[in-house]
Amino acid sequence: MPSSPINVLSRHLEHLTLTDPAADLPTLAEVLDAVPDPRSRRGRRYRLGPLLALALLAVLGGATSLAKITRFIAGYDCDLRTRLGLPPTIRLAASTLGRLLARLDGDAFDAATCTYLAQLAACQPPQTATATRPPLLGLAVDGKTLRGSRTGDGTVHLLAATRHDTQTVLAQRQVDAKSNEIPAFTPLLRGLDLAGLVITADALHTQADHARQIVADGGHYLFLVKGNQPTLHRRLKALPWREAILNDRTDETAHGRREIRRMKICTARPGLPFPHAAQAIQVKRRRTDHRTGKTTIVTVYAITSLPPGRITHAQLAALIRGHWNIEALHHIRDVTYREDASRVRTGTAPRIMASLRNLAIGLARLIGWTNIAAATDHYRSHPADGLQLLGLTI
Repeated sequence: MPSSPINVLSRHLEHLTLTDPAADLPTLAEVLDAVPDPRSRRGRRYRLGPLLALALLAVLGGATSLAKITRFIAGYDCDLRTRLGLPPTIRLAASTLGRLLARLDGDAFDAATCTYLAQLAACQPPQTATATRPPLLGLAVDGKTLRGSRTGDGTVHLLAATRHDTQTVLAQRQVDAKSNEIPAFTPLLRGLDLAGLVITADALHTQADHARQIVADGGHYLFLVKGNQPTLHRRLKALPWREAILNDRTDETAHGRREIRRMKICTARPGLPFPHAAQAIQVKRRRTDHRTGKTTIVTVYAITSLPPGRITHAQLAALIRGHWNIEALHHIRDVTYREDASRVRTGTAPRIMASLRNLAIGLARLIGWTNIAAATDHYRSHPADGLQLLGLTI
């Protein structure tokens, strides 16, 4: 049995640059088997871990509903189902799978899958450090509402922390229906080692308590600043940006538009009203739509605990842009996996389905896929490749 899916699935893409892990990792089925099983011991016909692993493989192949997942699982032959510890002939009903997912512990499921993704991401070659300092990785925090989950009690809203470079979700929590993302921020990051990480977030999470927590836990922050922090925003706008030198400029053309970004940095003055603030940042984005010819200019401000010289100006600009990779992840879930159109609404099932999508996208990215739609087409057409995730074929 292979030590991890990395060394097997690397053969699916010739351009992959991942290396084998230094230590054996558990198989995906073993990881998911550790999730608490909510079912009574009497009458269990399906082992939890293999069943959830096959559900993941169905999602990896593009399944967007419980019915499609169960049809995918039913398509495997009897011998394979027997090797997985599943009934060889009994057909799994979509309603049965839905009831199981609705009763799973969402926190335990996310903890298991996010830890698994983090271990696989650690198998990548380390980035080249600048000078003698270790490299810094961006970790974006943002939330997403599962619009199709709407019931009388509202909709499911999830807050996640996602690596900029690999688009893998390292932590996820469900936001309380009567609250918002702000109270969920601290619990979300509590179980993570923040050393070597730069936490990026939009203006909603530009909170003094969040900054203190991140720095106390050994990390750095890079927050956008808008009107929800009026005093800080006013101070940032008043800095002498006209006199500041241009620190970084990028010019990109894609998706039918040209965007020029100009970044200036000011070392934070004493008395700037935010904990551990070391540098203030101004970014001007000039965007021209080639179809309409319309040009828009937007100025945004940010603040960071990174001291001057810790990273290059280009790397700082990349961290600001990299935060939006989490929005790209949400877009993939909506467009490729039709998440907002999903009608899975009961219990924790909407959260579990979202987590399966996160896991499928994360695995595809780590394997080397740059186009998730192409990845789903591949694994739908080549199910044997997906089965290698379970260590069943070589």
